[in-house]
Amino acid sequence: MLRIEDGRTGGTVELEPGRRAPLRVVACVPRGSGAQAARVIVTTDVLVRTVEATGGQVLLAVVGAEDAGFSGALGAAPAAIRVATVSEAQEGLAGRVAVRVVAVGDTDDPGDEGEGVRMDVGPVSGGMSPGLDLRLALMGRDRRVPLELAPPALGTAAARLARWRRDVALWAEEPSRPMCAQHVERMRAALSRDLDTPAVLEALDFVGAQTELPPGSRFETFAHMDRFLGLELTREIGGVRP
Repeated sequence: MLRIEDGRTGGTVELEPGRRAPLRVVACVPRGSGAQAARVIVTTDVLVRTVEATGGQVLLAVVGAEDAGFSGALGAAPAAIRVATVSEAQEGLAGRVAVRVVAVGDTDDPGDEGEGVRMDVGPVSGGMSPGLDLRLALMGRDRRVPLELAPPALGTAAARLARWRRDVALWAEEPSRPMCAQHVERMRAALSRDLDTPAVLEALDFVGAQTELPPGSRFETFAHMDRFLGLELTREIGGVRP
């Protein structure tokens, strides 16, 4: 069961997991393909991945325009429909909207008029270019907290992503072992608590540093959690390394 904080009330709402009927989600992307838009897109995509990776289904509508290829560069799957207003999204989804992901302070958002739990996404400042290092940087902070994307922060995210991919490629060369069930359970529990991605990233760093764990077990753990995170952690398997 997913538990999401409703930005309108501050209370926690339990969502159906999307197994009996699709979970209908609306992402309200603010104008322009900037960092704020990227944060809405990434937050929504982690929500979608979490539902689907646990056996549910999602119908996603995106409100607002964005540059061609922007979502794809961030590793986000395409929406079922793209419309201009929330009311059009609700009509197009042909059912009750369960979640609406919005940018705090977006003047185009209808506020409390929209259906569903309102997942607030905090403001972002700083320059950026869409990519999976940006995705990782955005997931490193609570979605509601204001975030400054200074060059050092983006550089740290890029280095972290490169290290994880390198480690995963090396672990893949060792015999496969069962994933670290205890750590995976904790990470999945963190995602079920309001999509706590910072806790998941810290847990992955911890697992990666546990040299007493078999490499094959660490590989399976990282590969499994990448279904939720969408960072292409297995991309360098079989690649040429110095």
